[in-house]
Amino acid sequence: MTRMDLQGRRVLITGGSAGLGRAIAEAALGRGADVTVIARGAARLAEVARLGARVLAGDATDAAFMDASVRETQPDVLILNAGAPLAMGQIDELDFEDFSTNWNVDAKAGLAGIQAAFRAPMATGSRVLVMSSGAAMVLSAAHIPNQSLYLSGGYVGAKYMLWFMAHNANAVSERRGLGIHFQVLAPTQLMAGTQLGLNVASAYADLKGVTPEAYLQQRYGPPLTPSHLGEQVADILSDPRYRSGVAYGLTVGGAPVGLDT
Repeated sequence: MTRMDLQGRRVLITGGSAGLGRAIAEAALGRGADVTVIARGAARLAEVARLGARVLAGDATDAAFMDASVRETQPDVLILNAGAPLAMGQIDELDFEDFSTNWNVDAKAGLAGIQAAFRAPMATGSRVLVMSSGAAMVLSAAHIPNQSLYLSGGYVGAKYMLWFMAHNANAVSERRGLGIHFQVLAPTQLMAGTQLGLNVASAYADLKGVTPEAYLQQRYGPPLTPSHLGEQVADILSDPRYRSGVAYGLTVGGAPVGLDT
């Protein structure tokens, strides 16, 4: 049975044509939301359109495009999910262009989306969800060895910056009396069901001489899937318990976990 707990809510998703973004779009559509997806690939956008979403072709790092998209769709919820593939390599191997890939896409798209929310501005009571990563916890979580992500270049810093940007945006929203609430969501483990997750798992698995699936099982245990995360994002939008928090971790087989204390 279709759940209609997001009935009539306008949801705009960047990077929503594949992987986690598409899973979020499908979950929101399944709960009755009016979903618009932003992405660059025409073929994948056509697939999402067949599911019932509206689509906008464009680059989420383009500030003018994001400004126009937010003004046009007037979303109740803006989900900033656009990101680049991770350039894998050791710190002594990557040039700065590769090292900064996720800063130039993930962080730049996050900034463009956050500023678009302010410029519109989005309505009082609206929400902006910024998709980060469990990798952003690497310096603060004792169970993640700092050196364990040594092939991940500038990715960790870019994802942590998105987390910080959500807090920064809330401070601006409060000072300006806008009533827009910014939240950051972080999948707490790699997912083979996304291209980025598969690429990262494959790189580390090769070093250990195992398959990506075996590496993920050894490192994390039960798999985390995009569809499961999509439903958790929909839960965060539907359940009033998650209305006021800022940072949530998306987990296997359980409810979202608050990350900020």
